[in-house]
Order: sequence, then C-alpha cells, then structure tokens
Amino acid sequence: MPKYLTDAEVRRAVERLGRSSARARICEFLIGVRTLRLAGKTEVAVAESVPEFIQALEEFTLWVSDADVDSPYFNPFGGQAAFKSPKFRSNGPSNTMHGWATQANSPFEILNTRPKSIKRRPLSATQLRAFVIQSRKDDDRPRLIDAAVWFYRQTDLEGDDGSTPDRAALEARFIEDLALTSDDVSALFRLEDEDTADDTIGDEPAEAPETPETLPVDSDAPESRSEPA
Repeated sequence: MPKYLTDAEVRRAVERLGRSSARARICEFLIGVRTLRLAGKTEVAVAESVPEFIQALEEFTLWVSDADVDSPYFNPFGGQAAFKSPKFRSNGPSNTMHGWATQANSPFEILNTRPKSIKRRPLSATQLRAFVIQSRKDDDRPRLIDAAVWFYRQTDLEGDDGSTPDRAALEARFIEDLALTSDDVSALFRLEDEDTADDTIGDEPAEAPETPETLPVDSDAPESRSEPA
C-alpha cells in the first residue's frame, strides 16, 4: 500500500519553513541545484522548455494540478512565502536566477546560452548563507527535515520491505536527490541537534521534541489534500 507523509506533517513543516529566516530565493536555489542533479551535468538551461527544470520547479512549488486554481504554485520558505500564478513556471524561478548574474555571492554563474544556463559557482558556506538567509538570523534558518518533508509531500515513501523512512533517512535522501554538499547543508539548514522547543509547536505532545522512529504517513493520495496553511 502506498505511504505518503500525512497532511498534518506537511502542514507543520510548511508552518516552520514560513517562520524561518530563509529568504524566498532559497527556493530558486534549490530548484536550480535539483535541475542540475536531474540533468546530471555541471551546467543546465533553466527555462520552461527544459523538462528537468520543470520537474524541479514542480517538486518544490506545485501544490495542486487543478487548472481551475488561480495560484497552483507555492513557495513555503520564509516570511515572504507566497502562492504563485500559472505564469510562475515560465517567468518565475528562471527569471530570478537570470537576475543573479551580477549579484554578490550568487550561487550560480549565468551562462549566455539560448535559453540561459546555470552553473554552480564555488562559494563558501558563509557566502551562500549570506545570499539565502537573512542576516544575523542564522539560528532561525530552516530545518533540513522540514525542507525534506515539503519536497517529498507527493512521494510514495514505502520501501521495498514495506518500511517508511525515519528522519535521518529522509534527510539523507533529500541531500542525495539534490546533490547538496556538506557546506550547502550547513549554510542553509538546521539539523536535529539544533532543534528547539519552538520547533515542536503544533506537534503532539508539544513538550517532547524527540523525533519518532518513523515519520507520520498515510495511504491517501496527495491530490486529495487541501492547500498549504
């Protein structure tokens, strides 16, 4: 039987991501590195005509496929978390990344191809954090597990033996699927040993920050879920 993260677990992750100190453009960065990972190349075009780019964009932002919904995309990161219109796939992340060409600490080199392409620039963890995390708010950067829960919100997580992943396994899978380096992880995210009591707000019981052996899952298809909080 398929096993998906529960609606409640996804909502809690969205709430925490929204309270984090991430800048909205962390989402575009993650879409970019995921596109590179899917393409299996060191440089890749970012445009609506590129299947890997659209897959990455939908993995990180598409919350509903209903054509009648005015804002089918959602960026959950930071105080500027927001729903996006259908035009987001054509003039959202790609235009944002193109605009990073001359910005200090940009994580991508923008190549003047047709369509324009991205290539990772060698940055330190400090430089990358300065670009995607609000200054002087390092302690409030997003939790790695919350980003992973959001990313896998529509993924059947059942293993071949019927098992479901624990927190460490889901985080490791996320890192692998985006080809994140250790510097990327330390720059962008908080790990389990950095959890605080505030991270458990909305959990049951709220006073217990311990991570369960397995993450909450159910067998409902993600299409049946309501919009993010």
